[in-house]
Amino acid sequence: MNTATLGRSTFEKTFLIFFFPLVIGFYLIYKYPLLFVDSEQEVVQYFYWFGKSTSFWYSTVYSGLIVFICARVLLRGKTPYGKAKGKKLSTYQRNKFLSILLSQAILFYILPFIIPGLKQDGGFFADNYSPLNKNAYVYVYNGFTSIGGFVYIFVLVPLSVWFLGKRYCSWFCACGNLAEAIGVTKLGSRWVEMYTPRSENSRKLEVIQYFFLAAAIGFGILLFLDTWKIFSAGSFLSAYRASQDLVVDLIFGALIGVGAYPIWGTRIWCRYGCPLAAGMRLYGKYTKSKFKVQANGKCKGLNLCTTQCPMGIDVASFAHKDGTPISGSFNLDNSPCIGCGGCIDICPVQALEFGKILSGEKINTTGVCS
Repeated sequence: MNTATLGRSTFEKTFLIFFFPLVIGFYLIYKYPLLFVDSEQEVVQYFYWFGKSTSFWYSTVYSGLIVFICARVLLRGKTPYGKAKGKKLSTYQRNKFLSILLSQAILFYILPFIIPGLKQDGGFFADNYSPLNKNAYVYVYNGFTSIGGFVYIFVLVPLSVWFLGKRYCSWFCACGNLAEAIGVTKLGSRWVEMYTPRSENSRKLEVIQYFFLAAAIGFGILLFLDTWKIFSAGSFLSAYRASQDLVVDLIFGALIGVGAYPIWGTRIWCRYGCPLAAGMRLYGKYTKSKFKVQANGKCKGLNLCTTQCPMGIDVASFAHKDGTPISGSFNLDNSPCIGCGGCIDICPVQALEFGKILSGEKINTTGVCS
């Protein structure tokens, strides 16, 4: 069962009463401020608080939340997964949360917002109006608009996938950073455990993500052809961009991707929407990525690993079958695993581990001993 009120405490219900309208209002003001005022001058007047843009304040709240949660996990030094909160934070999890903290603070906040602000004319608190740049790198089509974007999307990311699977999503991605951080809070871990879709039908629906990937690639090709004057799209290109901004960026990426955390878990966007994640899964599948999670035959059938997976993977089925421990494994051939390590960290008998990247072992994805 996966309803919005299942097992909610009074505190959680009260929180959600404010959470949903705040998320909707926050993203609408950030992405479409002209819905609320009549001119660009009024956007500056009403939404550029203390002389800083809506983008600055959005990123300040977004990054501050991530950095605070990650710093708390690192300073406590205890695992954030499951109920065994006294367990020491593993080296893998320490490095992961440190990576999230540093990437979000430096690459996604200080470099794009603090340093340019210090150098701009008029001082730090004197932002000029500029429309929001909605060309997010996660939408793949930037790989068609610049050499740097092409190398990033079609060379560096696939190379990382071959070695590390989709750990990019849980260690570095700006969207994934928020999901990973919120997912280890008291409420977030509850949303992951109780509300992440785990049925067979929910796994079949992951195909939706490939439609977003195809749409992003199609848009990228149009932008490329238009840049070289081979194809002039005119109003069609404008309509395509508007639908991309509204449907993918706002409705799915923001309002559902973040607003639905309490309803479908913290990885709803990563699992069903993100085009880059879909591309990474295809890269891993067809290049036979060396990434995998391996069971070692110690499983006691507790099923804690499955409840902890934010991507809805039936982890336990690869470690335990018909009352018997098995040595199965899963990778990008048969799962959307992001390598967060939660299933490994929560297991009290250490029945799961990451496969060695260069071990040369044959990957067993059947869920039975080979």
